[in-house]
Amino acid sequence: MIKLIATDVDGTLVKDGTMTINPEYMTVIRKLTELGITFVVCSGRQYDSERKLFEPVKDLVYFVSDGGTVIRKNDKILKVHTLPDEAWKRMHHMVKEKMPECDCYIATPECSYAENENGRMFRWLRDSYGYDMRKVADLSSLQGKQVLKFSVYHPERCEELCAPYFTPAWRDKVTLAVAGKEWMDSTPPEGEKSTAVEFIQKQLGISPEETCTFGDNLNDIAMLQKAGMSYAVVNARAEVQTAAKGVCPSYSEDGVLQILKGIVSESGKQ
Repeated sequence: MIKLIATDVDGTLVKDGTMTINPEYMTVIRKLTELGITFVVCSGRQYDSERKLFEPVKDLVYFVSDGGTVIRKNDKILKVHTLPDEAWKRMHHMVKEKMPECDCYIATPECSYAENENGRMFRWLRDSYGYDMRKVADLSSLQGKQVLKFSVYHPERCEELCAPYFTPAWRDKVTLAVAGKEWMDSTPPEGEKSTAVEFIQKQLGISPEETCTFGDNLNDIAMLQKAGMSYAVVNARAEVQTAAKGVCPSYSEDGVLQILKGIVSESGKQ
């Protein structure tokens, strides 16, 4: 019997960078909760964005944000992982020096910071994702911040542009996660989606076999592989579909919603 469900958001439940979700998800999440099934929103998004998207059920679900670095329930932080200042500041220097085509930002538990408030990245995160974005003249000048994630952005070729310098320099020191064509996320080694799900499982006494997960991109693979039931949406990358135990229709067809309704139906019979 499934007791915990964890799902990615962008590309899995909704179109990347949007705040429009089928309201029926909220009805189904309520039904799952009534059946004793824990629902976990597990995304690279900022918590503010996740909470706005799931406002009607925000008190019922766990929120895993910024790629797995922060876990919350009822606005309370249960776990947080941070990058050392030396690491993310060196990343910032590398992007500025070696990758001028790219933009970047840092995430903290309270908000996110970036330098170019008129840039495409800043405006997209603020206006489409609903992030709390704050401008700073020089990221590296920030002191005393709990930095959860350093993200590199390019509108079309982020993974390709990171390949010559950024990826080889950091892949053995932090967790690097490709999130769509636009993002390369850097998080602490222990701050992944899969480890966040494991933390919640241990808290609640739920096994991997009693867990169902959903995703679409490389940063979802470990979460999919470690669950007894897992689905990649049909629009997912090929590697992600291979990692999952099943494939469901895309976000445009509310594929995850279809599976969730099936779980509600089966759980209601038991």
